[in-house]
Formats: sequence, C-alpha cells, structure tokens
Amino acid sequence: MSDDVQVIAKKPSSNNPIIIEGFPGIGLVGNIASQYIVNELGMDYLGAVESRFFPPLSVLQNGLANMPVRIYEKADREVVVITSDIPIHPASSYDVAKGLVPWMESIGSKEVICLAGISIAGDQQRVFGAATSNEMLEKIRDQLEIFEIGTISGISGSVMNECLMKKLPAMCLLGETHSMAPDPNAAALTVNTLNKLYNLDVDTTKLEERATELNAQMQKLAEQVTSTAAEEVPKSTAIPGPMYG
Repeated sequence: MSDDVQVIAKKPSSNNPIIIEGFPGIGLVGNIASQYIVNELGMDYLGAVESRFFPPLSVLQNGLANMPVRIYEKADREVVVITSDIPIHPASSYDVAKGLVPWMESIGSKEVICLAGISIAGDQQRVFGAATSNEMLEKIRDQLEIFEIGTISGISGSVMNECLMKKLPAMCLLGETHSMAPDPNAAALTVNTLNKLYNLDVDTTKLEERATELNAQMQKLAEQVTSTAAEEVPKSTAIPGPMYG
C-alpha cells in the first residue's frame, strides 16, 4: 500500500465482499449513487481513507466532523462501499488507486465495481459498462450498453487499470448524463443496474423524488469538479467525443 494513501478501517466481517467505489466526477453519478446505497442499506461505518493528495478539509454532518473519503459495509449482503465527497485530482489518481487496490485485495474482495458518469449528446439516459476480463464483460452484457471503444479517465480509470494488473475482477458502470451538473436520475439508473447484477434490492424511489433537492446540494461540488478537469486538459489538446469519468 502506498505510504501516501492510508486506509484506516476495521476489517470487514464479509469474507469475500464486492467493493463499490463512487467518487465525484461527471454528473456526480458515482458520488450520489454510492452515498445513496450507504444510506438506503443502513451500512455500518468501517473507517476512512486519508492521503496527502486530498484537500485539507473535514466534512461536517449535523455539526460532526467526518473524513471526506469513507468506507462502509453491509455484512449480510457482503458489500463494501467506498464513497467520497471530494474529487480526486487527475494527477493523483494513479497514486490513490495504488493505495486502494492492495487494501481491496487484503480483505478478499471478489469483485470491484467503479461508478462514474459519461456525458453524451442526445436525450437518452442509459448505463454503459466496461470490464477487466471477458468473464466480467459477459456478466454485464445483458444488463447495459457495452462501452466498446474509448477511455475511462480519472480515479475510476486508475482503479480499473490497477485491478487489471493485479487480476482482481472489476467493472465500471457509467451512467449517461448530458452535462456536468448533478444528475440523480443517472445515479438512480446506475443503482438499478447494480440491483440487477447483484440483487442489492436498493429502492431508488427516494433518489428519483429528491432529484431537485440533490441538484441544489451538489451544484457547488460539480463546479469544483469542472474547475479541476479544466486545469488538467488544455483546450488545444482536447479531443471531441464522449466524456466519462
């Protein structure tokens, strides 16, 4: 595990859990979906991730300080969730993934699921998917649109690469959205896809009903993500096409 990224958490009760990670990105799909799963399943807090690559902040909830990147477990479902309130800077994604994936291996994770967004012009809302092996690709093929050609950027792309190198089965679910603004509907579609794949039985009704409220709460964070991405990609080198991450 990287000395620059530390996982400070209790060992999960699950022997071979699936691990779902959700960091802020396009449409805040990963952030919204992962935190919603934690809340709806009533997951238990295991600990947090800390790193010198993270911004110096504490997340306040009801006046109490919380770490910005947290880990939860639902033991009877054998599910662990890593959820984040902060975007990971593109320049730090490699190091953060290098710190997270060895911990995933150490707790016996059988599969890793990265949640992110993809921005495509149009009026459809679909879920796209990619995987690190043919076996994982076949598992998701009937439940979503396969993301045939392209790249997955940011922390989700780095986690996928690290899982690939370590032969830890992984997939990335990309909720389609049409702007950088928070998109709870895309998050709900992504959670429903997880329900089909893993029988999580997470009711997304509240998420769909609270779309307007969540849009207001997450708008400031979306602006921060947009600013970070703009710093990393000079306009002269931008390549037209789908956006994802």
